[in-house]
Amino acid sequence: MKELMEKLQKLTLEDKLDYLIDTCFFIWIFEHHKEKQFEKLLKNNRCGITSFNAEELIHVTHHIHDKLKESERKFFHNSANLFLLKIPVHPGNSEKEKNFVASIIPDLNCIEHDSSDAVILAAAIKTHANILTRDKHDLFNAHLENCLKKYDLIVSNSFPK
Repeated sequence: MKELMEKLQKLTLEDKLDYLIDTCFFIWIFEHHKEKQFEKLLKNNRCGITSFNAEELIHVTHHIHDKLKESERKFFHNSANLFLLKIPVHPGNSEKEKNFVASIIPDLNCIEHDSSDAVILAAAIKTHANILTRDKHDLFNAHLENCLKKYDLIVSNSFPK
């Protein structure tokens, strides 16, 4: 899986994206056989996964059902329209995660929010990307929604219409 992620075209935080895809959204895509919808999204939009989320996805892939792994690998092997957004933090280092987030969103309190979830928010702000996630415990709350209004970003748990 790691080798497939490394083959994706790389972008930096200076590049613009339409959507950033969270780790749990990828898993949901493959669990619910939404690959065709995802391909349509990729065809019509500039979408990416952060290197942080790619590392998370690689890690959790070891713990998912073999059929899902197979679908995931097949998809990433054939996907030319997904970008890998390189960011300078890695899962498991909460202090660096907090510093990265604070450098972009100083008004977001990482004590109040999961710093690993906040990483994708910070990357989305830098790339002007909306977020697709299935994570409901942190990314969908009123305080965060108010914080993101000034950046004109949308956090959604389903494909755009």
